Amino acid sequence: MVNRRSVLKAAGGIGIAGAASGLGVLTMSGGGAAAEISISATGPATVTNDRGDISQVTVNPQFDLQWEGLDDAVGKVFYLVEAKVGDGDYWPIFRATPWLTESVNDSYLQIEPGTSGRYQVKQPLAQTLNRDDRFDDSDGPDIEASPLVVADEQGRPNYEDVGGFPGDYDGFRQGNNIGSASDYPGTHEEDGYQNNYHDIDAGYYGAADDTSEIDNGADGSEESTTIQLRYTFELQRPNLSQLGGHPNVDGFDSDDSEVQKQTAAENIDWVEVEDIDSGNSKIVMNGEDGNQGFGSPDGITYGTLQNNAENHVGILVNTASFDVTAENLESDSGVTGSSNTNAS
Repeated sequence: MVNRRSVLKAAGGIGIAGAASGLGVLTMSGGGAAAEISISATGPATVTNDRGDISQVTVNPQFDLQWEGLDDAVGKVFYLVEAKVGDGDYWPIFRATPWLTESVNDSYLQIEPGTSGRYQVKQPLAQTLNRDDRFDDSDGPDIEASPLVVADEQGRPNYEDVGGFPGDYDGFRQGNNIGSASDYPGTHEEDGYQNNYHDIDAGYYGAADDTSEIDNGADGSEESTTIQLRYTFELQRPNLSQLGGHPNVDGFDSDDSEVQKQTAAENIDWVEVEDIDSGNSKIVMNGEDGNQGFGSPDGITYGTLQNNAENHVGILVNTASFDVTAENLESDSGVTGSSNTNAS
């Protein structure tokens, strides 16, 4: 058994929109060296209207990711949110890889990079993303992040027909050949992906599905649809691109990568030379101390991460489900009035 010296705790919100709306709570919690994690979600209130229509389902997660005693420093945290509507398949709806360059502890985030550390999103994700001043565009309209769309009337973007992938479609869906979020249309653009915020290089994807399976067309009845969420986390090592921007370094004087690593290690207290990757960041402790080894540790597909969550301290995968209920009001009709008759 791998000694998985890490802890994950998280919480978040779920919302649905129709003629009426409800709010539920999603919680993720766990503890212990083996990082045993359970996720639960309570269903939002029933949406009631004349047609049994639901226009949108959203999630707005918070989470608290902690690790300790690793042999590699954690400099980045990759996380993926996927959703499955009814009997459909899981589809990615959001991904991000924040750089943990500095320690931060404010009302939105707590960040502690290193061999023991933390990445905590204290406020719902949309609020936390909106704190980022990169959303302030003086040359255009302000962009405001919203809760992640699981399903809406637009539905899942037609990814294959859009084309222009840095690699191929399979690489895009599985996340190992994906490029930057700016390679894909943003949430506020025409035909944009609902959850893609390329201004902060996060999102990449849109809704998992449309709302047709959630709607209830049967007059005078209630119908519930189960929505499942899957969260995948990967702890990654720091790289030179990231550390060159650290305030204690503020750019490298040499083009020699080994000299750059030495400079970073001398000026940043939580990192050592052997922690640093020259190119893309790799998963921590690749093939070390009984952890699974990956032939390409800097480009692991979503499926491979999920299939090896029990074999690697740097991978955490959890699922939650909740029901969305649509009530279609019973039809009725009638006539009242007066003929106001008169004779003379």
